[in-house]
Amino acid sequence: MKVDISNVSSFQRKLDFVVPAADVRKQLDDAFRKLAGQVSMAGFRKGKAPRRVLEGRFGPKVRMDVADALIQRSYSDAIRLNELQPVGQPSLAESKEIKGGTDFEFSITVDVRPEVSLKTTTGIEVVFPKFEIKDEEIDAAVQARLEGNARLVEVTDRGVQIGDMVLCELTVTDGDEEVAREIGTMIRTEADPYYPGIEPFLDGMTADEEKSGTVTFAEDARTEEVAGRELNVAAKVISIQANEVPELTSDIADELGFEGGIDGMRNALSAQLSAGREEMARNQARANLLEKLIEANPFEVPDGMVNSSLNMLVEELKMQQAWRTGQDPKKIHFPESQLADLRQRAAFASKAGLILEFVSKTENIEVTDADLDAKYAELAETRGQTVEAVKGWFVKDGATDELRDRILEEKTLEWLLERAVLVDPPAVDATAAEAPAKKAAPAKKAAPAKKAAAKKKAAAKAKPAKDEAPAASSGADLSLVKLAIGKLKAALATGDHDANIDALIEAETNGKARKGALDALQARK
Repeated sequence: MKVDISNVSSFQRKLDFVVPAADVRKQLDDAFRKLAGQVSMAGFRKGKAPRRVLEGRFGPKVRMDVADALIQRSYSDAIRLNELQPVGQPSLAESKEIKGGTDFEFSITVDVRPEVSLKTTTGIEVVFPKFEIKDEEIDAAVQARLEGNARLVEVTDRGVQIGDMVLCELTVTDGDEEVAREIGTMIRTEADPYYPGIEPFLDGMTADEEKSGTVTFAEDARTEEVAGRELNVAAKVISIQANEVPELTSDIADELGFEGGIDGMRNALSAQLSAGREEMARNQARANLLEKLIEANPFEVPDGMVNSSLNMLVEELKMQQAWRTGQDPKKIHFPESQLADLRQRAAFASKAGLILEFVSKTENIEVTDADLDAKYAELAETRGQTVEAVKGWFVKDGATDELRDRILEEKTLEWLLERAVLVDPPAVDATAAEAPAKKAAPAKKAAPAKKAAAKKKAAAKAKPAKDEAPAASSGADLSLVKLAIGKLKAALATGDHDANIDALIEAETNGKARKGALDALQARK
C-alpha cells in the first residue's frame, strides 16, 4: 500500500491511497473462495460453483465488500504509521472501481488536531478584576451562619406563617372518596414536598384551629394520590414550630467555631469571602489571558473537535442538573439559545486546550507525583473524604490520566499568569457614557406638574445609587429569590438565568440571605 498525505487546511488532511493490483487480486480471490463455500447454487455441489458463475450473481456485492475492507485497513494503517490524530469521522473523497488486474486508488479526507504555534506567551497585559468585601456581605454571611444554627421552637402567640413547620391532622377527599388521611403529619409551609399547594391554606391558622376548603396540589407532589388534583381538605393544626435564629453574641460566635468573639467571627468570614472572591478573580484573569492568546494567535479548529467538547459539556451539565433535581439525565434538554452559547464555549475550550498543550510542551511543564498527591488532598478536603478514598475512586474508574491532564492545564495556566502583566479593569466614565444620550434626546414640551413629578420619581427609582451595582440585565427576573431552595437550584440549572446571576445574588443578600440559596447562586456563577 502506498499513501500520500497532503494538507488541505491547517487541520484537514487528504490521504491518497494506492493498493497494488496483486493485493487487490488476492483479496478478491479470497472473498470468492470464501463465498463459494457458503452458498448453494442450483446445478452445483456446495463449494463447487465456478468463479464466473459467482461473479455473475454476486460480483458487485463482493467487490464492494472487498473495497470497504481495503479502505478500512489502509486508513487504519496510515493513521497508525503516520501518527495522525483524527478528531472526526473520515470522509471518502473519491474512489475508483475495484478490479482484479489493476491498482485500487481512493482518497480520504479527515480532520486532525491543528498544529498550533504561538508568537508570544509572556508579557501579555491581562485584566485582573478588582473586588472588595463590603460590610453588607459580611453581615449576610454572619446572618447565614446564625440561620444555619437556628433551632425549632414551638410557637403559641401567633398563627402559621410561611416558613413554619406545622404539625396537623389532615383529611383529603374527592367527594365521598377519601384520598389521603394523616393523623399527624409535619407540613413545611415553604415548598412542602408531600402536599405542595397546601401552604397558603394553612397560612394564618392557630393551634387547635380547624379549617375546611379546597386545595389544588402541585404536579410534583410526592403523595401521588393528590398530585395535580383539586381536592377537598379538612385540617386541624396541632402545633406550630418556627426556626429561632440566635442573636449574635461572643458565646454564639465561639459556639460556631470562631475565635475572638464577634470581631473574630466577622474577620474570619471576611477572610473566607476574600479568598473566594480572589479565586473567582483569578479564574476570570485566566479566562482573560486565554482570550488574549486566542486573539493574538488566530487559528481554526475542526467541527469534530468542537462537537466533542460540546457533547462533553452538555453531558456534564445534564449530570449536574440531574443531581440537583433528581431528573433522568436522558430527559433533560437545553433550549437552542443555550446550546448556541455552549457551542461558543466549546470552541473557546478547544482552542484554549490546544494553546495550553503547546505551552506545556514548549516549556517542559510536567505533572509530578507530588502534584497528583496534592490534588488528591485538595479534592478529599472539598468532598469531606479521606485521601485514600478519593485516590481509590480515580484508580478504580481509570480516571487518573484525565486528572493528570487537568492538573497539567492548571499548572500551565498558572505559569502563563505568573508571566503576564496584570492590569486593573478600565475605569468607566459615567459622564462620557451619558453624554450621547443627552445629546440625542430631542426637546420636549414641559409636562404637566403631576406627570413631570411622576417621571422624575420613576427616573430616580430606576437610576442605581452611586455605590450600587446595576442589575446584570435590564429585564432581570428577581422572582427566583422567592422560590424554595430546591426549586431555585432547578431553575438555575437550566442556565436561563445566567445573565442575571449577579442581580439575583444581590437580591438574595438584601432579602432573606439564605445560606443554601446564596451557595447555589455562587456555585452557578
